[in-house]
Amino acid sequence: MTFKGNVKMIVERMTGHDAYGQPVVSSTFSSRCSIVKLAVDRLKTSVRTDTSASGGNAHEIIADARLLAALNPAVEVGDRVIVAGVALRVDTRFVRRDVHGNTHHFQLDLSLWA
Repeated sequence: MTFKGNVKMIVERMTGHDAYGQPVVSSTFSSRCSIVKLAVDRLKTSVRTDTSASGGNAHEIIADARLLAALNPAVEVGDRVIVAGVALRVDTRFVRRDVHGNTHHFQLDLSLWA
């Protein structure tokens, strides 16, 4: 049985950095995935944003995500993935197997693209 995702994702393959340190995209393709977890939140940081002692704090946007992705085309660690309007970086990729031991799909753990 083949893996069929239910959500469209866009994958941008990164090849390096330009003269300004920005990532360079070599190719873009779309694929399908299934969302296991996609939590995007805004947290207060302990860093003060002003010097007037008003007690203001900065807000940091964080994302914690886990997706299941098809084998072809393969998503690599470091790729940028856009799913449900959120840009994410692939941190880890694990192969998941079926009951017969055959490779079935990839499990991707992602964080917010900064």
